[in-house]
Amino acid sequence: MAGRRILYAVLVGAAVLFQIFFRFYLSTFVLVLILVLPILSLLLALPGWMGSMASVVPQAPLITVGGSARFGVLLYHSSFLPLIRPRIRLRWTNQLTGESGESKITVTARKPAELTVTATHCGRLVCQVEKAVCCDLLGLFPLPVRKGPERAVLILPAQLELEGKEELAAGENAGTVLRPRPGGGPGEDYDLREYRVGDPLRSVHWKLSSKKDELVVRETLEPQQAAIVVTYDHFGPSEELDRTFAQLWALSRWLLQQDRPHHIQWASPVTGVAEDRAVDSPNALLACLELVFSTPAPLEGRSILDGALRLPGGGKVRHLHVTPDGVEGGGR
Repeated sequence: MAGRRILYAVLVGAAVLFQIFFRFYLSTFVLVLILVLPILSLLLALPGWMGSMASVVPQAPLITVGGSARFGVLLYHSSFLPLIRPRIRLRWTNQLTGESGESKITVTARKPAELTVTATHCGRLVCQVEKAVCCDLLGLFPLPVRKGPERAVLILPAQLELEGKEELAAGENAGTVLRPRPGGGPGEDYDLREYRVGDPLRSVHWKLSSKKDELVVRETLEPQQAAIVVTYDHFGPSEELDRTFAQLWALSRWLLQQDRPHHIQWASPVTGVAEDRAVDSPNALLACLELVFSTPAPLEGRSILDGALRLPGGGKVRHLHVTPDGVEGGGR
């Protein structure tokens, strides 16, 4: 654009000299025409510029570490006239690791623009239009183009075969306890207790009540598995975090395949405040990872093991801690 302005200034200077040395109507016409040209150029570019917007659209919302995130660059405008020499500056950031970069793109009708970013680590890769401009027909005036919203791609961990499934399954069986069944009903296992207001009469143990001279009811029990809390530490080098998230991804998917809802917990690396998300479906797992990958992970921070776990509900809880090298299991 600077070169075009210099060229136009030279052209105006030549027209002024032509007017000075040749005082005829032609020289005046040439001078006026050259002075009016920028205005005409701007007016002709306005219909295509008004209502225009530059936006990015990811080709796929989910990719795996080692793959490539591709963002298509789109230009919207309400006029049939095209935008003149649109130039767009894109910026991308991995919110988990802090990696970032930018790219300058010139969009043409014959060459659709695309930004490709290699996914070297897990995270949430956010891409946005940092600046977008077009210009008039002569290329003298920059016209800012409205920017669309930022878009993100979730970079999932690599597929990993979970080790120690037999030990995990054995721990599941050991964690089963008997608890009162809501609403009662028939069952082989039951407990005896004193009658409370609201208990159905069919649950009264009449024979034992007659001996004790007070009402005793059967409370049906059913096996209930311990709640599972999966924890990990939200700090460390990117390579170690990739391995940690690969273990977490494999463990959580295995638990869901076993019809075992669970909670994923981690501590804020700065404040140490524990975060908790319930995972009962693949969509809930993805939502949890999106929140996790949106939080920056420093090299050092506070461990979730330094504080007390936030136990969901009451009763027995099984605690599984994920590290880069595997899963550490235990009961609480």
